Parts: sequence; structure tokens; C-alpha cells
Amino acid sequence: GSSLIHQKVALPSEGVGSPVLSFVQLEQFNAVRLVQSIHQSLASLSKVIRGTSLLTADVHKLATALLNQE
Repeated sequence: GSSLIHQKVALPSEGVGSPVLSFVQLEQFNAVRLVQSIHQSLASLSKVIRGTSLLTADVHKLATALLNQE
């Protein structure tokens, strides 16, 4: 849950273990980074909706994409 959002992740080192293990570690790294990025974007949008933050071009672009189901 929330521990994933705040988890510190480091790029897996190359050449350690089998190629399959390296692939799985890289996929886990990318998945955690993706979840963190989505969380950060939605948190920014939430702050604008609640009126605690100003609308930026990035948040506007995100809101437009969500409204257009993109």
C-alpha cells in the first residue's frame, strides 16, 4: 500500500545473478517508479481540486487527459 509509494528504490546493478533475475528486478524497479509517478501526479491534481495548490501546465495537461480518458 502506502509503503510502496514512499519506498526508496535503486536501479538494479547489471551482471548480478541470472538474466531472468535481472529482468525481474528491473521490472520491479520500473513498476515501483511508475506507481510513485502516478501517485505524485494524482496528489498534485488533488491539491489543485482542494484549492491548496495553484494550477500548473502539467496538472492541467493531466486533468485534460483524464477527462478525455487518455
